Amino acid sequence: MCGDHSRQSCGGALAVLTPPLRNTRFMPPQMTGRLTFHDCGKGSSIATHVTFTPDDNIYSNTTAGFNPCVVGIHETGDLTKSAIISPFLYKFSIAQDRPASQDGRQERSIEVLLDHPMKIDVGGDGIIGRRVTLWSQYAVDPVAEGIIGYN
Repeated sequence: MCGDHSRQSCGGALAVLTPPLRNTRFMPPQMTGRLTFHDCGKGSSIATHVTFTPDDNIYSNTTAGFNPCVVGIHETGDLTKSAIISPFLYKFSIAQDRPASQDGRQERSIEVLLDHPMKIDVGGDGIIGRRVTLWSQYAVDPVAEGIIGYN
């Protein structure tokens, strides 16, 4: 395999979110980061939670100021089509519903319980290999996108 091998696998599924390839508008940097689908360490192949962790950069050291958004998991992994016309398999909201600081430290991620558990599998209703988009409540187009893979 290529790349950095210093990160240990944590199980579950992972999507690295970057600004959309098809969009030339300014994208807020705090919307890029990682979405981790997991079962809180139980070792299951069903995701019951998702965690958004923003990228490390000068604009997004914490999730303070994170705007509520909608995550869409699409039926395919095709990044060549516009996300607006790509059908969804699942949709859910991510909102910061807890304080931005805990024990005097700034929070680095937002975790939410999924209303509908998702299979960490390929094909059928599994989420592996599918396109994922992040939509801000203030944007017409997605503000970040990626492909879900095994973590």
